Amino acid sequence: MGVALAEKPEVAEEKRDEKRERLLRLLTYEVVDGRPIYYRGYRDVLEGKKQPEEVMGASFFHADLVGALVWFLRDRLGGKYRVVAGELGYLIEGGWRNLDVAVFRYDDVKDKLRSRRYIDVPPVLVVEVDTHGDVGNEMTYISGKVEDLLRSGVEKVVWIFTDSEKVLIAERGKDWVIAGWDRDIDLLEGLKLNLEDLLKQP
Repeated sequence: MGVALAEKPEVAEEKRDEKRERLLRLLTYEVVDGRPIYYRGYRDVLEGKKQPEEVMGASFFHADLVGALVWFLRDRLGGKYRVVAGELGYLIEGGWRNLDVAVFRYDDVKDKLRSRRYIDVPPVLVVEVDTHGDVGNEMTYISGKVEDLLRSGVEKVVWIFTDSEKVLIAERGKDWVIAGWDRDIDLLEGLKLNLEDLLKQP
């Protein structure tokens, strides 16, 4: 009968450290100025209280709203633009940002449609819904991300907040505006979005 040998403490600790590093890489939501931002709730995963999918997944409302936005934009913008969604990795100086919905000029991305990498082409429009990262001060994070996107070449950022039912509209060279969901928001080429109306559609 064989004898089970106990693992050396330093080997066991090394394995724990490797597992933690793998989890932290998996739980990295964005990288800004070379520093990771983790998904909200990542500490529960590290402590074994939750699985990674529990903190990385979106709520039904979030996913439904993003889906409705994509349908709305694709239906009305036609073939001149490409609308993508699903936490697209967008490369910025010093890291990357995740984008809920991004609208590109088709000609700018037609050679990248089958790319398996993050993209470095600035979208014309970015639409964000809430925040998913463990960000500390939320307004500092939001303003920093919006400024990063505009500085990188994005023309307009629309950020939707589901708790307050407000929308932030930010454009390069213009004052940022906050509006309610019942207001018509100018997105692109005169296309207007009214979130209240969008959410009433079956």
